[in-house]
Amino acid sequence: MSPHLSDLPRLVYIGEVPVRNISAGPALLYRLLESYPQGRLLIAESNDNAPRPDCELPVPHQRFPLLNRRIMRTRFARAYGAWVFRRAPAHGRRLAARLRHFQPEAVLGVAHGFGWLAAAAAARTLQVPLHLIVHDHWRSYLSIPPGLNAAADRLFSATYRGAASRLPVSPEMEALYRERYGAAGVVIYPSRSATAVSLTAPPLRPPQPGAFVFAYAGSAPSVGQRRTLADFANVTAGLGVRLRIYQSLTLEELRAVGLRTDNVDIVAFRPVDALHRDLIESADAMYLPMSFAPEDRDNVELCFPSKLTDYTVAGLPILVRAPTYGTATHWAESYPQAAELITTESETDLAAKVRRLLEDIPHRHALARGALEVGHRLFAQSSVFQVFSQAIQKPQNES
Repeated sequence: MSPHLSDLPRLVYIGEVPVRNISAGPALLYRLLESYPQGRLLIAESNDNAPRPDCELPVPHQRFPLLNRRIMRTRFARAYGAWVFRRAPAHGRRLAARLRHFQPEAVLGVAHGFGWLAAAAAARTLQVPLHLIVHDHWRSYLSIPPGLNAAADRLFSATYRGAASRLPVSPEMEALYRERYGAAGVVIYPSRSATAVSLTAPPLRPPQPGAFVFAYAGSAPSVGQRRTLADFANVTAGLGVRLRIYQSLTLEELRAVGLRTDNVDIVAFRPVDALHRDLIESADAMYLPMSFAPEDRDNVELCFPSKLTDYTVAGLPILVRAPTYGTATHWAESYPQAAELITTESETDLAAKVRRLLEDIPHRHALARGALEVGHRLFAQSSVFQVFSQAIQKPQNES
């Protein structure tokens, strides 16, 4: 049973990741917090994030000094990162003094960049519980000199163990962190928007002859991830397939990693509700690859593909292509009714799976129904918010 709203603490989010209804991490936070009672929530973001009232929650916001992101993109990034690493707790303590008027009862942080250091320090200063979300492997986005690695690991270990609740985004991350840091967590999947389309049956429009559309919606930050898109287009061009990519990539970037065909359409970024409508109207299936490159293994092994929240809204069959150790692989193995799975880089295997989706109509329809049902169950905003609210609710004697 979900806690009553009065059981939820007066919560302050403190972090480097903004809470925005846009994309990626900011959107995940926005969706998680959009059902939080407005009078019990305050958002404090790094002042390196410019205000965006058009896509922010209608709750009080504060900015606090943390870092200059422009310097983090220069050759001085690690040296500057060392300075930010040492100063972040002091910024958190000063922020706590500014927040006392709100009478916080809990602090929410995200283990990303340097923001968790400020959140943990603020929680200690305010003497309130810290609740820690882990969307990405915490070490992946902490740019510091190698000499600080051991100190950072000790500090994160103490912070993770000391948090009142630990909220990793995947079962794989929860298991690894439990083993590594000696504290159990509660898996919290990414959620859909509260206003997301809610289909009762898959759309299943008749595919256009010779133009079966697979869609990819999500970031592609690494060479390995971009290569999975180029490889797919190359292999499927002869099967009458087009790849529709919703991302700020360019065809030149895909050609740089091996694209040789002309069956790729790049679609400009659009708000999530518009994305859902476009997928329903324009796509026949969804493509969910994860990089096979060794340098991407940490993220592939630990980070949950949040694009599944949007893929399953559309009620379309999903083709997952990922290494055996990938979180997307484990998801597809757990829910075989929702996705077709390939765990090799073989072009022959890929072509065979795509051909089956094109030719076996009952199988394609069954996967679409499975994706819709599993998505409703795992990623609905109400389901995810219930997990979150149970994790952070106040002890009964404080209600």
